[in-house]
Amino acid sequence: MPTDPGLFDCMPDLLAAARVAPVVRIPYLGRHAWVVCDPDLVRAALTHPKLAKDIGRVPDWMRRPGLMVGSQPDPKYARAMIMSDGDDHARIRRLHTPVLSPRNTERWGARVAVKVEGFLDELEKAASERPGEINVVTDYTHRIPLAFISEMLGLPPAAERRLRAITDVMLYSSDYPARTEAVGALFGAVRDWVRDPAPLAEGVITGLLGSAEGPDAAVSEGEVVVWTVGMIITGYETTGSLISASLFEALRRPPEERPRTDEEINRWVEEALRVHPPFPHPTWRFATEDIDLGGYLIPEGAPVQVSIAAANRGPGEDADCFAAGEPGRGHLSFGLGAHYCIGATLVRLEARLAVRGFLSRFPRARLGTGTPVSWESEWMIRRLSVLPAVLS
Repeated sequence: MPTDPGLFDCMPDLLAAARVAPVVRIPYLGRHAWVVCDPDLVRAALTHPKLAKDIGRVPDWMRRPGLMVGSQPDPKYARAMIMSDGDDHARIRRLHTPVLSPRNTERWGARVAVKVEGFLDELEKAASERPGEINVVTDYTHRIPLAFISEMLGLPPAAERRLRAITDVMLYSSDYPARTEAVGALFGAVRDWVRDPAPLAEGVITGLLGSAEGPDAAVSEGEVVVWTVGMIITGYETTGSLISASLFEALRRPPEERPRTDEEINRWVEEALRVHPPFPHPTWRFATEDIDLGGYLIPEGAPVQVSIAAANRGPGEDADCFAAGEPGRGHLSFGLGAHYCIGATLVRLEARLAVRGFLSRFPRARLGTGTPVSWESEWMIRRLSVLPAVLS
């Protein structure tokens, strides 16, 4: 499997690995990791009581600087929601729930809609002044969630460009020293905002800092830092990837085959989630004892990944299996069980607004031919880096 990032599409390799066996063992950092590929076993693994997501179980040999798992701070400093279990996970999730309540999600949706219209206005103006190809990724799809998560967190306006530069290196560079530096830059920037919130507007960060009453009191500075970093990565990068993939599947088809109604757009986004999960493999799990999973032995302490990419597909489906008009057919892109993505409703809402706005404003838009469509990925994360389009 392609465990180092690069300018390629990892999906064919991930699906090829899944055809080898229901559970495969791959070389990883000089040792081995186990990958669960069979759809039924993936569902079992996502809720298996002996496959823990506790960051304290990460072995020393996996704490390589620049890796996502190596970017996690010491558990004594703070635990992230996605790398915690039991009471720790329940407490963190409970503290995040009010932020993503239905009432707040409706309010956030109104703000996303404003940003979508603003970016569409910019695209329309630029297209009238300079006809030709644009890169939908850099000019539209990633701008929306970055601007929104920045506002949601209460960050100063200058933070958006800084975050984009940092996260691009942190997630997709093959230069591990540069990735390590980017991780430090992201944590450092968030730490500065947490320690001196004066430049911040009212938002999630100030709300967390004010969480000092009730049974969940004493939210530490470290927790606010770690949780904010997690929201930036999951709230920005993965949402932008979903919007890009949804528009890619639309632009490669004639206008009459694209979604028009709200229901059609909802189904389109769900199918994009199925075929193009932003995290083809989610965060790590670790076997707390020897586990028999479908007749395969996963030894105690082993690092385990689940292949969402493979589990989302039916028998014989390849990388290019987007079925226009289908509703996503029970995909697992947001996970399953206790760790089901807490922000799933908001991510869907952002994607639907962005797709509907673009296709309504530019109904004759088409893929450009001057620049190829390009992906960048490794085995855990995947996105379009170039989506060329002519808007009229």
